Parts: sequence; structure tokens; C-alpha cells
Amino acid sequence: MGSNPKLEVRIVVHLADFGLDTDPVHENNAKQNVLAAAKGDTAVAQRAWSEARLPEAGAVSVKQLVDALARLP
Repeated sequence: MGSNPKLEVRIVVHLADFGLDTDPVHENNAKQNVLAAAKGDTAVAQRAWSEARLPEAGAVSVKQLVDALARLP
């Protein structure tokens, strides 16, 4: 259609920013990320998790996970 000068084509794009907290991070994935960032040191990972006041069980938000990761040395 673009090659025909008699036709006019309009494209409408809708952009949406859902931010960081759209999907929860599964508990196991979150804990694995913190442990990996702590280079396998379980005590350091647990301390960061606890200091970030994350729940012992259940999914966490991306913001909560980032907070826990920021508490790692």
C-alpha cells in the first residue's frame, strides 16, 4: 500500500510503561538471585533478605528484590 500514492496509511501505536512492579518474582527465583549475587554465601544472602524485610515464603516484587540485592556487600 505504501507504494501507491493514492492510498494513505496511518499507524497508531499505543505505548504503556507498567513499571518495575508489574509481575511478582517467584520466591525460589528471587532467593536464587540473591544467593547468586552473594556468590553462594548463604549467610550473606539470608542477611540481605532479612534486612530488606522480605517474607520468608511467597513471591516478592521486583522492587523488593532490588532492595535485597542492594544490601549485599
